[in-house]
Parts: sequence; structure tokens; C-alpha cells
Amino acid sequence: MIRRVVFRPAALRDLTRLDRVVQARIDAALVRFAMTGHGDVKALKDRPGEFRLRVGKWRVFFSLDPPDLIRVLGIDNRGEAY
Repeated sequence: MIRRVVFRPAALRDLTRLDRVVQARIDAALVRFAMTGHGDVKALKDRPGEFRLRVGKWRVFFSLDPPDLIRVLGIDNRGEAY
């Protein structure tokens, strides 16, 4: 199943603040997860319905609204994310 990826405005601001290499890595990880469902994804215990995708030292927080939509909620550095 191929999913669409949609960014909340705050998540898009988070992404634009990163350098281009990191942006490309995050984009590739999201595309891979959207197309195959593969990636370092874990459900968040303290936030029901939300997940995190690990991309190196970065964390991409998202929800799966309908099963075919990935809504990116935010992107943060590992040390500051939790």
C-alpha cells in the first residue's frame, strides 16, 4: 500500500531549518516507509495514535490518520525530542 505524506506547518518549518543532506535523508526515509512500510518505527507510549521514525539522530513524529495517510507532526533532534 502506498501512503501519502502530509506535513503540518510546524513540521515543514522543522524540516526547512535542517541542512539539505539531513532533509534528503528524512525525505528518503519517509518515502521508503510510505511505499514499503519499512523503517525504524515505534508507537509512542505516552501519545496514543502517534509514532516516531528514527533517521540517524533525528526523530520524525507522525500519525496514520486514515490508513493511507502519513501526517508528519514534527521533526526533532534525538536529545531534545522526548
